[in-house]
Amino acid sequence: MLIWITGISASGKSTIAKKLYKVIKKRCKNTIFLDGDTFRELNNNDLKYTLKDRNINAQRITNFCKFFVDQNINVICAANLTSQKYRNWCRKNIKGYFEVFVEVPLEILAKRDFKNLYARAMKGKIKNVVGVDIPFKYPKFPDLILDNSKSKNQINNLVELILNKSKFFKRQ
Repeated sequence: MLIWITGISASGKSTIAKKLYKVIKKRCKNTIFLDGDTFRELNNNDLKYTLKDRNINAQRITNFCKFFVDQNINVICAANLTSQKYRNWCRKNIKGYFEVFVEVPLEILAKRDFKNLYARAMKGKIKNVVGVDIPFKYPKFPDLILDNSKSKNQINNLVELILNKSKFFKRQ
């Protein structure tokens, strides 16, 4: 099974995915966690953040996830997919694909901005920031939409929602 958690920077996708991974890993040892930033590092950070490079990265990471799922290894992936094309590909080609969209308004993301992306992008100091100069294409068919605009204390509740909706443990 692949649980793909998507959303733009600072939405909380990695935080949610890490907590979800810890819960699932206790019962299903054949589970891995994959973060989009870590995946880029594993590929020697050879891509920029242009839309073209983002698409190359999306193709890489979706193929990587499929490789593991095809070997009966569960994957919890936290990465932004900027194109519906790759979401559709996952749904069609990866057994047990479950898509979670973490939704947070841009004004809240700009306040969280722990990577300082939004502030720099809004001042014109950097380009290719999804939500600022690269439009975010909302998922058309997510299996679950999570509102993560409130406090960090809600993470456990969001993880429970994913577990219940994905029926993860019932599939195992």
